[in-house]
Amino acid sequence: MRQVRALIQSLVREEDGATLIEYALLSVLIAMVVAIAALTVGQAISNQFGKASTCFNTPSAASCSPA
Repeated sequence: MRQVRALIQSLVREEDGATLIEYALLSVLIAMVVAIAALTVGQAISNQFGKASTCFNTPSAASCSPA
């Protein structure tokens, strides 16, 4: 326990600790952006496959007219 406390205190005193925290926060931010983008793109792809499935099942549907 003392080793952990000493490590935390040394990180607080040194600038390396601040840099480590900045990198950690930046990594979390990038991970959040990637996750949101993946969810958005995944939903868009799912919608397109849904439209294609509808056209295969009922070709006379209004959304299946050729462009």
